[in-house]
Amino acid sequence: MGSSDTREIDRRTLLGKLAAAGAVGWVAPTILSSSPAAAGIFTAKCAPGNVTATNAFVPVNCLNNGSNVTITITFNGPCPCGGTRIWCSQRNTPTTSASSTATVLSFLQFVPIGSVTITGRVALGCTDRDGDTQFARYDWSMVAFDNGNACNTAINSISGMTLSNRTLVTQPACATIVTAAAARSAQGEAPTGATRQTI
Repeated sequence: MGSSDTREIDRRTLLGKLAAAGAVGWVAPTILSSSPAAAGIFTAKCAPGNVTATNAFVPVNCLNNGSNVTITITFNGPCPCGGTRIWCSQRNTPTTSASSTATVLSFLQFVPIGSVTITGRVALGCTDRDGDTQFARYDWSMVAFDNGNACNTAINSISGMTLSNRTLVTQPACATIVTAAAARSAQGEAPTGATRQTI
């Protein structure tokens, strides 16, 4: 028996003793693959961050029973893993005519004398390293006011944005942002007898 055989037996004996004592003497190497092992499964830590919103309005024209204003909403929110941000937003009530795939949603809104509640949805999508996409979807709402004063005064105001009902949706395309109420909604109308003052 040669010296190499003796070393092999000694190595086996040593590994046997380590195993008996509960130690791990040798672990097979792990072969890493460059392919996306988790494709189709979104990484939770990459979920879109909380969305915020600011809004503003610009008067367009003054009518006897209300006014038209242009409302602009600017959305913001992070993708924690630095993935591509995918925006989609829509006004669902009082009408369904406004939508955007950018951070800004702008639309013309009729505000009857009194007030009108305006609602919609926004979704921010983020991609993870495997190319999977997840959206954080929110409902949003605001209230616009026309106090009925004459047209040469500041007649309108608007409440701040309220974002609610955060829902995570995993899908490759923009998350659904049309609500069931949108199909049943009608344009706001002025209360009976509400007309603008004249001077």
